[in-house]
Amino acid sequence: MIISLPLYFFKPLPLFFSTQTKPKDTLVPTVINQIMYHLPTFCLVFFLLFSLFHHLSCASTKKELGWCEAIFECGNITAGFPFSGGSRPQFCGHPSLELHCYNNKTSIIITNHLYDVLHIDQTSKTLRLAKAELGGHFCTATFTTTTLPPEIFELSPTSQSLTVYYLCDRNYRYSSSYTCPDRGPVSVSKNLDYHKSCQDSFTINVPKSYVPEEKELNLKYLENALHEGFDVKVKINEQTCEECVSSHGICGFKNTTQICCKNDSSSRCNTLHLHH
Repeated sequence: MIISLPLYFFKPLPLFFSTQTKPKDTLVPTVINQIMYHLPTFCLVFFLLFSLFHHLSCASTKKELGWCEAIFECGNITAGFPFSGGSRPQFCGHPSLELHCYNNKTSIIITNHLYDVLHIDQTSKTLRLAKAELGGHFCTATFTTTTLPPEIFELSPTSQSLTVYYLCDRNYRYSSSYTCPDRGPVSVSKNLDYHKSCQDSFTINVPKSYVPEEKELNLKYLENALHEGFDVKVKINEQTCEECVSSHGICGFKNTTQICCKNDSSSRCNTLHLHH
């Protein structure tokens, strides 16, 4: 937006103090008269400049809010609210739901661990995830337990959690076991407790259709189950976002709090906290 001002706006002001000597008793009234004469011009210029910068500020804010109407796209994955990532800035989604795209593959970082995002169903608010560090050969993978934040994620009924025991005593027999080089016997179990005979353990999430063998663990079967991924439900109340959109607002987040941004009749951008 360009504002053209008349040239007389920029006409040099008369000098307050002339080079000619004036009587002392006439100097002050002369200065005051000159200031009062040019005051309306100063006020008009100031008002026009203030209006210009105010307009630009509001336009910039509206543009930022408009970014939240964009859709995250990566390969065959698309996502909107409550996710961020790609063309959706961080304030458009929950901090724990930022998606990343690399080589047309979508990923998400949860409690400092990388997960591959295999599918997103926004209708049922469900994600299918696969832990990236378990994507290769099981015996050479990084064995760590990752806890999904319960305030954001809930394991779907179609998935289950199993315990993997490793560095186990070779003198014992274990259900569904396999011996990994450098890690000794490894056992996968849902209900059995081998903590007394095994030095360490961690939790994995797999489809509920996966059932560990009673005796020897079929490692290829386990790896396929890990690569297939598991489903989690996103526990974000989208009703407040729907109410926001229906009132011509745009949904976003301030830290972990849902917000609704609207433009009122005066074109100023207001942020409204929504009630759960």
